[in-house]
Amino acid sequence: MHIGQQLAEVDKDVLELLHIDVININRTLEPTTPYPYIYRFTSVIDGSLKEVSDREFYNWRTPYDIYVEIPKYVEITVEDDNYAMYNYGRFFCLMPKGNYYCWWTVKPPLADVKSVDDVEKFNWDLLKIPDTLIDVLRKRAEYLYMNTDYALINTFIGPHGVMGYHETGGQFLRGWDRWLSDLRVRKSLAEAILDHIHEIRMYNIRKVVDAIGEYIQVIQVGSDDLGTEVGPQISVEVFREFYKDRYAEVIGYVKKHSKAFTFLHSCGSIFPLIKEFIDIGLDIINPVQISAKGMEPEKLKKTYGE
Repeated sequence: MHIGQQLAEVDKDVLELLHIDVININRTLEPTTPYPYIYRFTSVIDGSLKEVSDREFYNWRTPYDIYVEIPKYVEITVEDDNYAMYNYGRFFCLMPKGNYYCWWTVKPPLADVKSVDDVEKFNWDLLKIPDTLIDVLRKRAEYLYMNTDYALINTFIGPHGVMGYHETGGQFLRGWDRWLSDLRVRKSLAEAILDHIHEIRMYNIRKVVDAIGEYIQVIQVGSDDLGTEVGPQISVEVFREFYKDRYAEVIGYVKKHSKAFTFLHSCGSIFPLIKEFIDIGLDIINPVQISAKGMEPEKLKKTYGE
C-alpha cells in the first residue's frame, strides 16, 4: 500500500477474522472493484507524468524474509548496506538493512525558494487531482457501495495522496527545518505557500466530494503529523494563525455537500490541539497515539470524553 513505509494492505480473511467494518475504496486486494486504479503519477521534483495500474506487481523478498507484492514501476536495488528504491528510474527512498521502512532523501521541491515570487513560479497544477483519477474513484465507490456491506472511506485527495498543510504540505515542499522556521521568521513566505496549498486542497476536495460523496461514509481531509513523541511540533497559536481557518473551510465543504464523517491523520502528542479540531467540526482523529506524552486515555476521556 505504501512503499516507503513498507505498509501492506490487509487480506480479506483478516478483515473478516477481526470483524473489520470499514474499508478504503482504494484497495487492490479483495474486496475490491473491477475498475483498475489508473492514476497519473506526478513528480513535483521533475514534473514527470505517468499512468499506472494497481494490478501490476512483482514479488520482492523483504529483508525480514517475507515476500510482498511491489508495484512494477518501483525498482529496488542493493547499494552498500542499503536498499535503494527508484520510481520510474528516479531515486526516492533509502532503507538501511535491518530497518523496516525507508528514509526519504529527496530534496524538497521548494527548498531553495527565497521570495514570494519564487513560490509563484512553481507549477502548482502538478498537485491537482486529474479527472481520470476522479472517474476511477467514482466507479470504485459506487461499486463497493452497491455490492458490499462495508462502510467506505476515501484517503486519496491528490496525486500525492492526502495533502495537508503542515507535514504533507509545508514540510514536504520546504523541508522540516525550513518550514518550522518559515512559520516563525518568514511568515510572508509561509502564507504564500499555504495560499497555494489551500487553493489546491479546495480544488481537490470539491472534485472528490462531488464525485463520491453520496457513496462513502468517511473522507480523509488531511494527513498532518502535528505531534512529536513528547509534544506538539507547533503551538496552539501557530495552528490558529496558519492552519485552523483553512482546515475549517475544507471540513465545512465536506459537511455541507455530503453526509460523510471527516477524518484527519495526525500522529504523536497533540493533546492541546484536539480542542481546535473539535472547534472546526472534525469527527475522527487517527491515530489516538496513547504512547505519546500527554495522550493517556484517562486524560483524553476526562477532557474530551464526548
